[in-house]
Amino acid sequence: MWIFENAVFFRVIEGGAARIPSPSAPKRVRHTVSMTPLKSVAISPFSFPFNNVLRIREALKLQVLPYAAGGGMELFPSLLDKTPRGSGGVAWFVPSGELENMTAPLAQVENRVWPAPLPLVSKVEGEGATFWLDEDNICSMLWRGGSPVLYRWKPRERAAEGRASFTLESERSWYEAYCKSKGEDVGEVFALDATQPSELGELPEIVKKSLELYPWIGDVNLSRRAFDDALVLERAVSSLARVASWLLIMGLFVLGGNALRYYEARRSVDDLRDRSSELYRSTFEPSRTGRIPDPLGLALSKVAELRGGSTEGRLINEAFAELGAIFEQYPSMDVTLDSARYNLEGVDYTGSAPDMETAQEFRRAWAERAETAQLANLQNAPGVGYRFDLSVKW
Repeated sequence: MWIFENAVFFRVIEGGAARIPSPSAPKRVRHTVSMTPLKSVAISPFSFPFNNVLRIREALKLQVLPYAAGGGMELFPSLLDKTPRGSGGVAWFVPSGELENMTAPLAQVENRVWPAPLPLVSKVEGEGATFWLDEDNICSMLWRGGSPVLYRWKPRERAAEGRASFTLESERSWYEAYCKSKGEDVGEVFALDATQPSELGELPEIVKKSLELYPWIGDVNLSRRAFDDALVLERAVSSLARVASWLLIMGLFVLGGNALRYYEARRSVDDLRDRSSELYRSTFEPSRTGRIPDPLGLALSKVAELRGGSTEGRLINEAFAELGAIFEQYPSMDVTLDSARYNLEGVDYTGSAPDMETAQEFRRAWAERAETAQLANLQNAPGVGYRFDLSVKW
């Protein structure tokens, strides 16, 4: 309800605009709503199987094009009902020249233009006629089911100036005759005389109630500048939606390409595993069937078995027995082992010693029991001594 809470209300009068007093209105004028007694307004309901404002506007222009060939008319659609599959509402048709003249007093601020009788609908609860009277105008609106169906304007009585005599009573009589010709009753009738401060002071509460009952009123704005801004925003949103659609399509293509590459990589890995299994089977175990989980490891084991020699009988328990024998032979050798990695070809140790000589002594002890014993990565580590890697091969 930003229109009521953050806006200042004005009524358009001859030669300018008069502020409508309200205790809840902000002192600083940033947003305004002008109650405008427009002279020539046509109202037409519409219903379309789409809800895009641009498309609604173009469809309405095509409908009235044969009757407005001369131009000079503005149309403003107001959506009363909006669903994913369609929309319904009313279109306001206003002469361009009149709209510019009536809203000029508030052209320098963010102004929302309402036909003067529009926000009085809560007083008739959507069924009846609402009247706005000021110094020069009587404008009225007929409501059916919470929707405006007819707008009418007449000059107010000024007998001394020799103008035609139109009063509230005469306008009520016209509406009664009009509705009777259609077999209807006018319904409730409410009139607000803007020249009476006591009546005008009730307007903010009336507007608030109308916005609560009929929120679509808050979107009505018979301002060409505001509608142009809305169209620009609608076009921008539509363009962004198209760009987002293309990005989504491109993303789907990229995702599909990545999925295809992943599938090809998986298939290549599976093919390599199958070929490795077939190669192992044909080389070492032609009669073996079923899946071979680790053909490379099995092949290395087979090669180690075929090499024979010093590898025969050198099991893991024997390798650790050799390690224990070394510490029994050299009980004072201060060596700490962090890890030992055993395989068919030997053992790889990682450990530390207090000095370089102790590490070398550990290597020589292994060299007496294996084919090779190579010391590597000998480094001085503060607080630890010398760290080393020892590779022992049978």
